[in-house]
Amino acid sequence: MKSNTSSYFKQVAGEWDALREGFFPERVRQAAIQRAHLRPEMAVADIGGGTGFIAAALAPLVRRVHLVDGSAEMLAVARQNLSGMANVVFELADGLALPFPDDSLDAVFANMYLHHCPDPLAAIREMARVLAPGGRTILTAWTRTSMFG
Repeated sequence: MKSNTSSYFKQVAGEWDALREGFFPERVRQAAIQRAHLRPEMAVADIGGGTGFIAAALAPLVRRVHLVDGSAEMLAVARQNLSGMANVVFELADGLALPFPDDSLDAVFANMYLHHCPDPLAAIREMARVLAPGGRTILTAWTRTSMFG
């Protein structure tokens, strides 16, 4: 994660859920999950998962959700937000070095993550490394039109 991004999320972790609504609404989450074709036996990851916006919707649909974030403060809020979801595992890790074996996940989500990453292509390659054959990578990106509409 970029150092300015790290500082920002450390400062706003407790307020992020309210702030997030202005950046990406519920319909972004619904569209992303719809494209993954999830099944109950799947293990998935939410890279740059922050306070658990995507993971909260994934947990009822799959066997295991790995919420990965580089901010301990954001993960602390996620643990509170998702405390009732026993199938969510919280991972403090950099998206450029995911803590999973090759070919181990059925789907990988990265919601509004790549613009925070110092090397987006390396992050995508790392997601591809952990994705099982036939799995799906679901990326959402912040564009000028997504900011205003």
